Amino acid sequence: AHCIRHLKWRDQDEGRLVPMPVGIALKVREHLERYGTFHVEEGWNRLAGEYLFANVGRTNILMYSLVSRLWHRARKADGITRKITTHWLRHFFASAGLAKGVPVTEMAEWLGHRDQRVTFQTYAHVMPDASERLRFVMDAVFSGVILLRLPLQFEAVIESA
Repeated sequence: AHCIRHLKWRDQDEGRLVPMPVGIALKVREHLERYGTFHVEEGWNRLAGEYLFANVGRTNILMYSLVSRLWHRARKADGITRKITTHWLRHFFASAGLAKGVPVTEMAEWLGHRDQRVTFQTYAHVMPDASERLRFVMDAVFSGVILLRLPLQFEAVIESA
């Protein structure tokens, strides 16, 4: 099971739904139970609504600059010397999903790319086995093999009776 939540807004009426792993959803639920949401009125660089995170004093929304500083401290505390930014998490999300067979069309929507060609051009290098997966599917189709879960589980193949 998984959750889908609004993640980021471009405009007042525009948002996107992004799949959320169960483990993250549980952490979000714990956070909500402990802190609730933070209500803000429309203002400079923010839209009115309920926010998951507030700044330390709960006087404003959590700004990217603070997230970036906290991320840097966490990396340093864990001894990670490579400069991995929070934006890297977005690339990890896309790369991991596409490498495991998530369709480019869906990933483009989740990333907020208005044109899926942007997604393909950016992440084509993580999908080198796409032609092999297609060959596997076509072999199965023409040999009477039933695919139980494709493309993620190639080992889940049984021959039809």
